[in-house]
Amino acid sequence: FGAAAHAEHASNATVAKATVQFADLDLSKQADAQTLYRRLQRASDRVCVQYKDYRDLGKMKLYNTCYQDALARAVDGVGHATVKAAYAADEKVRIASRSTKSRAST
Repeated sequence: FGAAAHAEHASNATVAKATVQFADLDLSKQADAQTLYRRLQRASDRVCVQYKDYRDLGKMKLYNTCYQDALARAVDGVGHATVKAAYAADEKVRIASRSTKSRAST
């Protein structure tokens, strides 16, 4: 099994992608669902890293938007209730992104 985290640039010309393998996990187990969620978080960070610059607030805003969108898409791609629950419980996902977050938690 694999899930993809990807980010689209504003022009949609370039799409960064990362594939996350999870055939080794039993998603009916909470611990394994958390393991997959952490993998999805790392993959989302990797596909958005070009925006990650703590000295530039504009880039960090782009990074946060990119990261949250990539993570929501990845969680949607997995489509498993325990992973969606881990995403819904993640306090690091900004409240301002509820529209994106609600897409993955339904």
